[in-house]
Amino acid sequence: MNDIVIMVLVEPGFVPTELSLIQDVLRIANRLNQNNVFKVHYCTSCGQDIVEGLGGLLVRTQAISELANQNADYFIVLGGVGFQHRFDQLRFWIKSIERKGCQILLLSDAASEWKSHNPLDLNVTTHWENYQLLRDTSLIHSVSLPLHSRSKRFISSAGMMATADVVLNYIIEPHSSALAHAVSRVLLMNAIRTSDIDQPRSENDNALLQKAGLGRVIQLMEDNLEAPLLIKELADQTGCSIRQLERRFQKAVGCNPKAFYRALRLKRAKTLLEQTNMTTLDIAVSLGFSSSASFSRLYALKYGITPSRARVLR
Repeated sequence: MNDIVIMVLVEPGFVPTELSLIQDVLRIANRLNQNNVFKVHYCTSCGQDIVEGLGGLLVRTQAISELANQNADYFIVLGGVGFQHRFDQLRFWIKSIERKGCQILLLSDAASEWKSHNPLDLNVTTHWENYQLLRDTSLIHSVSLPLHSRSKRFISSAGMMATADVVLNYIIEPHSSALAHAVSRVLLMNAIRTSDIDQPRSENDNALLQKAGLGRVIQLMEDNLEAPLLIKELADQTGCSIRQLERRFQKAVGCNPKAFYRALRLKRAKTLLEQTNMTTLDIAVSLGFSSSASFSRLYALKYGITPSRARVLR
């Protein structure tokens, strides 16, 4: 395997979790490969030799101008406030490096800033907390929010723990699938999460739903996925009528409360299919579906694939 050069952009206030995961995943890959094939360099635009992240973590860096002319294979941009403050300057460097054929990996806040300047690119994702702010202040209305996504040579990600999945999927696996899976086993990962997996988040973290007065209703739904409540019970426990609930849901999310509740249960089922060894029947029963056949039909309508087929392909 030829050397693979990775540049990591580190700005003041970077996210230590993301830097640590990059370092550890690549360190383990080099150890298992018995060769230091993944070469990592750290750069910054802030003019400092030592850059401090959130919580006080320090990293020694070089000026981005010194490394930009190297033929790097990957350029990783960490999340953090520093990237946002220097976006205009850094965008020039990122595009310059990308034009040389380098793949750009944008994590959390970096992906969010990129998304805010490219709102129509549906293949750019970010952390759900940042995404919520974008959706509240722009024309972004996408329902799906994957852990990571590719748009040509740009790869965006939720960052945080998903950083490990990004490094495994886009840096290690293209060069050696066996090595990527070996690293994931050392990290005790149940599986390398692919780009079609949505971020784990509460639907309650949605300002539109909160504004519509649906926070308590959705909390009840999420707390009762295994034994679904009747819509009348939800209405009674939140002090409104069924008709009021229906109007609020229709206005906020474009569907009735029953359909929204079902989508929450199917989303949990998708997570269980992908991340556990529960049988399809057990998942159907655990989430209150009337039968395995009914669950399979609804799942296929939602995701375009049957649960049994999804289990085979995971």
